[in-house]
Amino acid sequence: MRAVVLDADGLPQLADLPEPTAPGALVRVRACGLCGSDVEKLGRAAAGTVLGHEVAGELESGERIAVMHRVPCGNCPRCLAGHESTCDEFRELQIAPGGFAERLRATHCVPLPETLGEHEGVWVEPLACILRAAESVPRGCVLVVGCGAIGQWWVQVLRRRGDEVVAVDPRAERLATACRLGADSDLGQVGAAVATAAAGINDALRRLDPGGTLLVFSAPAEDVPTSLDVIYRQELHVVGSRSATPAFFRAAIELLPALVLPEATILPLERFVEGVDLYRSGAALKIVFTP
Repeated sequence: MRAVVLDADGLPQLADLPEPTAPGALVRVRACGLCGSDVEKLGRAAAGTVLGHEVAGELESGERIAVMHRVPCGNCPRCLAGHESTCDEFRELQIAPGGFAERLRATHCVPLPETLGEHEGVWVEPLACILRAAESVPRGCVLVVGCGAIGQWWVQVLRRRGDEVVAVDPRAERLATACRLGADSDLGQVGAAVATAAAGINDALRRLDPGGTLLVFSAPAEDVPTSLDVIYRQELHVVGSRSATPAFFRAAIELLPALVLPEATILPLERFVEGVDLYRSGAALKIVFTP
């Protein structure tokens, strides 16, 4: 089967791999979304790695499913404290080889309703991550930093629960979309902020009311220093949230039909490098690859 495999330098190339034989159900991949965490691993991950975890697929029975690539045990002290993504069991990948392939094996699959479009299952995993993270964001006036695909999801999720949402993005067209979805572009002070873009963390900190909360929802860039002085003087709360759990996958599938889907650029695996370039440049809002 064909797959996008990382070479000795951690760079992607299309290659032929044997059929997956790992435990789990055989899944025919219909589509796989490109996540920012996938892009972060390029040039870093081990040779032979197949990335991709936002998978919409089909079982041998024909049933349409999304896959959960990491699953917590649910019983350890970390899980019981609500930090499932730090669970030891969560570190183990539950798919092989990865979503940027024609087929994979998965131990945990979630049925998709027939009402979803062929490629729309790729949105389940990122939406599940947002729904879990939203529980760490106090209600009220919330600043969303970054209005890409994830930022647009955040605007909709927060508005649906009754929050006032303020959005910022250097790209006027993305900010305009966020405003159409219910956000305001006023730059006043806020009680909470969600940083979906690493470069906006310091900006978000400066706009928080004393005692406010910053949710870090993307990996901070190494060259973007975060000032601890404002955290100290304003008595701010900084929390992080990463990935999702089975309950939030189910919640995401229920909510997905009610949301406006961000625009996706769909490309074949052969154009993987082109898709990454489009993502990095901001020329495309969301990249989805099909085998």
